[in-house]
Amino acid sequence: MTTDALHPKPIDIKPAIDRLDVYRDETGMYFVAPRGGSPADDDSQWVFWGDAKTMYRQRVVGFSHHDNVYDWNLWSPRVKGLQTANITLKKGKMTIECRGKDPGKELAVLPADQARAVLAHATFMPELWTRQAHTLARDEDGVYYYVDELREEYGGNGYRVFVGQKGAMKEQAMTNVVSDSAGEIFATKSGELKIVTSDDGKAYWKKGTKKLELIKLELVANRYVIYRELGIYGTLGVVCDDR
Repeated sequence: MTTDALHPKPIDIKPAIDRLDVYRDETGMYFVAPRGGSPADDDSQWVFWGDAKTMYRQRVVGFSHHDNVYDWNLWSPRVKGLQTANITLKKGKMTIECRGKDPGKELAVLPADQARAVLAHATFMPELWTRQAHTLARDEDGVYYYVDELREEYGGNGYRVFVGQKGAMKEQAMTNVVSDSAGEIFATKSGELKIVTSDDGKAYWKKGTKKLELIKLELVANRYVIYRELGIYGTLGVVCDDR
């Protein structure tokens, strides 16, 4: 994977600019989405969030519309208590929900002239985050073992290994990666993380002659732990990122 591939070019929004609306929240962040109406097949690629200087495309996990109500479910792993961040357009009003018990906060639609100014001057970029979770495990004392990788659109692989307690994870220097029908081995200078392919899906950390069995954790159920509590990642450029 080349450096250029990991630094994508801005997106040309001219093909859709006449059918995009712009909304602003109370913190000065902006949401761009296709105007209400029968959605086109490619509408998910025109959903953005940012500070009006740099707008990042959002990963649309789900979209629905009925009785003039439009709902976007957006990838936002640091939302606690929800599978996704939820944005709803109903009767001309846009609301954003970032917490499980949050009734939703209204986003103000910009007048046409202000919307045109944002759309004309902002830089529209692909999704900010180029990586995704691959494996998460921990021992009985709360030491976590975590592997991430490049997303498929960036070539996949590119594994990194982190070890430590929440908020104190340290990246380990990689020496080798093995992946076959028996499982995976992520070898580092400080030890090896072994993932066994079997019904029980066991994981181990091996350092020298010592072998420690780990508790393997499900990724989706622990997305909040991964993307916020482990302390590995900064901003993801997504809706509800820091709420």
